[in-house]
Amino acid sequence: MSTAYERPALDVPPGAGFRLRLNETDLAIRSVDRALRVFGFSGFETQALVWLDGRLDAARLRASLARLGRRHPIVTSRLREIEGESRRFWIGGDGDECQLHETTLADSGERAVLDEAGLMLSVPRDPREHDPIRFHLLHAPDGRDVFLMQYNHTLLDNNAALLLLREIDGPPAGDDGEVRQDGQALVRAYLKRHPREKRREALQRGIQSWAQSTRGGAVMLGKPADVPARTGELRIVARSLSEAASGGLRDWSVRACGFPSLSMAVLGSAFRALDRLAPRERGPRAKFLAGIGLDLGLRGKDGPIFQNLMSLVPIHARAEELTDRTALVQQLSGQLREHLAQGVDLGMLLMTALFNRRPRYSESFVEHGLRYSYSLWYAYFGALDRLGTEFCGACIDNVYYTGPSWSPIGLTLLVNQYRGKLQLQATCALASVSQSLAEEFLQLVAEDLEAG
Repeated sequence: MSTAYERPALDVPPGAGFRLRLNETDLAIRSVDRALRVFGFSGFETQALVWLDGRLDAARLRASLARLGRRHPIVTSRLREIEGESRRFWIGGDGDECQLHETTLADSGERAVLDEAGLMLSVPRDPREHDPIRFHLLHAPDGRDVFLMQYNHTLLDNNAALLLLREIDGPPAGDDGEVRQDGQALVRAYLKRHPREKRREALQRGIQSWAQSTRGGAVMLGKPADVPARTGELRIVARSLSEAASGGLRDWSVRACGFPSLSMAVLGSAFRALDRLAPRERGPRAKFLAGIGLDLGLRGKDGPIFQNLMSLVPIHARAEELTDRTALVQQLSGQLREHLAQGVDLGMLLMTALFNRRPRYSESFVEHGLRYSYSLWYAYFGALDRLGTEFCGACIDNVYYTGPSWSPIGLTLLVNQYRGKLQLQATCALASVSQSLAEEFLQLVAEDLEAG
């Protein structure tokens, strides 16, 4: 049984209530979000799922969400374009209450939760009409709850999502209830800190890097020529590695590339799985390609910042580089370090700023990039243990993320750690990648990682 809610769109006159301007990166992600909904998919949305060992304190959760809406009025705002201005803003009144959507599931177990999460992720939510962050409580018949937070990346990046979950569970120490309205133009100030010559060189390297990476096209599970009529139906599958296997993988990663981050190790295994499953009709220069998000280091420690403080660099490999797993991970790690040394992440931010000034070119670039330039949509979130072991009075069993997907790529892989275990989640767009194929892909990735 589902207790649905729909709140009418805010109708706030320009200049009234809360107002926050989108930064350069937010605007780029707004283009992605809009393009995905034009394709018939849900938009640039991600879910954070907190799995509990029993029922949480629902009254405490509602009180926390009410406090959250008062403290951060942006979480119930709407995306608006102010008349006479070219920029877009988050607009809203102060003190709106965050809604809690409760659902009683017919079955217990992970499959029932993921099916419900997939349905939620399949529904387009335009940030001009819906809250950019939405909160769900799923009740399983066996007495356990799952708290699900779904958020639009136009407002919130993934690093801020964990801080927001921590704030929901309890306000920061010494919180005086003051309304927080973070209006700093952090990305713009970050760009201006770099000398003009450095920015010019970074822009050139960024353009060259993306041109080199995307030349020849991307190997993907979905076949671009065979995608049927647009449909946004999504499915989610999940696997986890044991604590022993996850620990062994971390040790192997240190030996292979010198540091314990598992991002390139997982990406290497994902490329190897794609090589086994993707159609063999490929161009001679087709690559395995993903975009890797990099934090700009602008985030404060007091709580979530409602801006996107990430850049993106391309990481690719050719089919002949996939045979030796250790050499592959070393190559991917070296490629990432080279991009950082050359300032490709800064160059990507500058490319974004240029495209924001020329929306017509930006839209065609975004559409082509989303549909044809990647082998899969991929993100590694690191360890989520900072959330703690309890949430609103119940013990946490697990925490992980699920993300959007769209045709023809048809596959998203999100990965994180919690309590020493590696968590793997794949979302597939059924228009181009079946659930069984996504499950086979995830199985191959897990087996390849465990082999280390």
